[in-house]
Amino acid sequence: MPMPRKIPTIAILTLIVLNLVMIGLAVVQYPDFFSQPGARAVVLESSLALIAYAVAALCVGRPRGTDRDIIVSAILFGLIGGTVDALNIGTENGLPTAIHAPALPLAFLLTIFASWGIAGFRTARDLNSIRAGLLAAVSSAAICMLIAVTAGFVIQLFAARPEPAYIATWDEFKRSGWTDARAFGLANTLDSAFTHLIFGPIVALLFGGVAPLFAHPKSSRETSTTPGVAAHTTAR
Repeated sequence: MPMPRKIPTIAILTLIVLNLVMIGLAVVQYPDFFSQPGARAVVLESSLALIAYAVAALCVGRPRGTDRDIIVSAILFGLIGGTVDALNIGTENGLPTAIHAPALPLAFLLTIFASWGIAGFRTARDLNSIRAGLLAAVSSAAICMLIAVTAGFVIQLFAARPEPAYIATWDEFKRSGWTDARAFGLANTLDSAFTHLIFGPIVALLFGGVAPLFAHPKSSRETSTTPGVAAHTTAR
């Protein structure tokens, strides 16, 4: 049975609203946050990025014909990448501590990038369209980043918030000019979310642009043959 059209969009919008609520709760719980320079801009940029995701979800989440296959692929590999990224965030914040390993973050990162590339490859191959593969890769990255940001907010804003004494040792804090370590920790989490939301799909453009070429080599060769060359060959 095909997935109802509105379910993916509703799920994505729910995550977006949840993230916006967590941002609101975090700053309400610590009003001194806004006493630091640039604090409002940090909140605004992360909130606007989430709102942009909501607009994109409403636009892309209206499947037409083969677009449904793109959405299914994006959801599948977005969930895989998002789960891996959430595990990565958990291990970085000591949840759990039993599986720490020096190469683990790199393995997580490569797995996430690979999931976007596979989404693009499979979709381009199945639909015989590089455009479809590119859209699937970027959409899977967006879903992945949204899941990762949600996990990051839950952990870093509430479940395992870093202690101000620890934040005060960060080189980033010492260079920032901020005087409130707890406020800087909150800003760092919001800024990290903004970076994930913006640069995740951009990175996926690279993987989504390359992977479909391997799935679609014939069409690439055909489009590179100009009509003039073809006519000249026929005349000979």
